Amino acid sequence: MWADKHQVLKMFALFLSAILFTQCAEVIDLNNETSGGQLVIAGRITNGGMGNTVEITRTLPEMQAPELISGALVKVIDENGAEEAYVEISPGQYVLNRDIVQGQVGGVYHLQVQLNDKTYTSSMQQMMPIMAQDDLRFELGTLDKVTAAGVPISEDVIRIFANSTLNNLPDEFYIRWTMEEVYNRDGIDLPVNNFPFYSKMRCYITNKLSAQEIFLVDGTEIRNVNLNNREVAVRPIDNSFSTKHYFNIIQIALNKEAHAYWKNLQSLTTRQGSIFDTPPAPVLGNIASSDPLEEVFGFFEASAIDTTRLLVTNNNIPIFFLDPCQIEGAVARRIRRIPFQCIECLFEEGLVEEECIFCNLLPNSSTIRPSYF
Repeated sequence: MWADKHQVLKMFALFLSAILFTQCAEVIDLNNETSGGQLVIAGRITNGGMGNTVEITRTLPEMQAPELISGALVKVIDENGAEEAYVEISPGQYVLNRDIVQGQVGGVYHLQVQLNDKTYTSSMQQMMPIMAQDDLRFELGTLDKVTAAGVPISEDVIRIFANSTLNNLPDEFYIRWTMEEVYNRDGIDLPVNNFPFYSKMRCYITNKLSAQEIFLVDGTEIRNVNLNNREVAVRPIDNSFSTKHYFNIIQIALNKEAHAYWKNLQSLTTRQGSIFDTPPAPVLGNIASSDPLEEVFGFFEASAIDTTRLLVTNNNIPIFFLDPCQIEGAVARRIRRIPFQCIECLFEEGLVEEECIFCNLLPNSSTIRPSYF
């Protein structure tokens, strides 16, 4: 009995360490006293073009970032036997192109992963329909906090609220919501005479607003057709609001098994997941190994998804934002003395931060423009 309790406490302590260690990616960091750690397979198929991803990692001990697993054969199979492989786009990241298998409400799917000499298979997952109509609004306010030095300060924030209306309710349904923000960031302007072939880059930053609880609804427990004024995000106001700034609430229809999985995560943490996250806790999911002695973490779900967006611009926020990459005065004069077309010289001389030229170096950035921008 003591050994079991000790092991549970040990696993939970390691889980809490993983939460503190990770920021943008939510991962499992367990030490199962083996050289390779435990495999984590997390992903989904949706009824649209977004969120059809699988991430495969292996946990490492002592709070190390998880190992990204490349070279796996990952495929989804529907109830009729049609199958399509996920394409690896970066180490450990696999994406479904939807050329053969396109997720549909009512369809049944399962995941199969072949890695080395083992096969990993999920349980069959049926895709449930979207149940709610969502709406977002915002309020400007302030947030009182205390700095690390013990100094009380007040910062400007934007608070995001969600209203959800439920119609034609069946006896049983389950919903999860996640939040994200998306905004664009441009590279700086450089003197044309010195850099005639320079073209500034435009990037799109996507951040998971994960400092919230996992938003779940169990339809067997509610009959209220309105879920109003739920605060779903609090975001400090900074220069990212000088351009278009979207807040997206993503509604994910769950089946009973998927809801139970996320409910277990919710019981361990108030950290919010998103449609791209690896689950952040040592909770067994629905994936089994061909090796009956191997324990695998993660979950594969078939989820209908609906996204509602809220656009906020500088017109909505009466604050003047300074450009952290602005060039002026002595710095501008020194740039004009840089050797012709020598972008690297700007960094070597400490005149410009590298991210001000190559915004794709910023965390969670991409040069691919979202369709709604």
